[in-house]
Amino acid sequence: MQIPEALLQHRPLVDAEMRSLLRERPLPIYDMARYALGWQEADGRPRDDGGGKGLRPALCLLVADAIDGSAAARARAAAGAAAVEFVHNFSLVHDDIQDGDAERHHRPTVWAQWGMAQGINVGDALRELAQLALERARDAGASADTVLSAHRLLSDSALTMIEGQYLDLAFEGRATIAVDEYLGMIERKTGAMIGCSMALGALLSSEDADLAAGLNRAGRRLGCCFQIRDDYLGVWGDSAVTGKSSDNDIRRRKKTYPVVYAFQAAPPAERARLDRVYAQAEVGDTDVVEVTRLLAAVGAKEATTQAAREQHDAFLTALKACPLPAEARATLESVAQFILRRER
Repeated sequence: MQIPEALLQHRPLVDAEMRSLLRERPLPIYDMARYALGWQEADGRPRDDGGGKGLRPALCLLVADAIDGSAAARARAAAGAAAVEFVHNFSLVHDDIQDGDAERHHRPTVWAQWGMAQGINVGDALRELAQLALERARDAGASADTVLSAHRLLSDSALTMIEGQYLDLAFEGRATIAVDEYLGMIERKTGAMIGCSMALGALLSSEDADLAAGLNRAGRRLGCCFQIRDDYLGVWGDSAVTGKSSDNDIRRRKKTYPVVYAFQAAPPAERARLDRVYAQAEVGDTDVVEVTRLLAAVGAKEATTQAAREQHDAFLTALKACPLPAEARATLESVAQFILRRER
């Protein structure tokens, strides 16, 4: 499924906003940051396809345009869009270290290229660049109070995201996780920053705190949809498309939605087999095959698809409660449909 034009139309603006913050920073750590952002190769050669989908900054600017289509409002929101994309990439760099992932988007991850210590440094630098990016909203005309509120929102959302990552890692060491626990974890880990992106777009374009809160709630549901679909692709996706091995989540004994559902739905005999595999220190090839077969036997593939759709529908319901023009709402709905059906 092609990435919607709505997710691409503001990429040059966000890219320019982010690059301007790195332009006068010559230390090699900033080349590592540019590598993490997908702008260049490890040897400094530029890349043309840089980065991922750019979902978070796109949502920030789509919301801002829906509320106030002026160039001034877009410039204020661009600062927020750059900030959320820096935070997102900070989290990816650190997640790759914590998860032991040596490849992302068909390239070595930052830590695999330069070591764990420098990987941590790069992630930390990206997080601080987010703060500097958000400050530029004042240069674009945002009031000091609005920028302060935006900083508070960004920091609170980033902290909530980190709570989700903590829970995700903690769940790996637990025998059983309830579906409701899982949903609470992903609302933090993925939902918080997607909600923040939409809320920042509203706050920086309109200073309407109530509208920002409503879009934050909607965005959290969209984030849950995104993560459940990610979990689906982590088991049944095409690794040539996703850029990640389709058995990685099982090998790491991650409690993704298909596995959490299977533990809850499996009959005793199948549950005992899952318990045996997930109690091991290492998961081998035959274990991966067995788990994949058990997931199919209990209908985990269908259940995961349904769970993503439920979050997608909850997003649509929350979005309807937000006073946005019909055309803008339709655009956001098309983005949600892409998230529900994406293949990478």
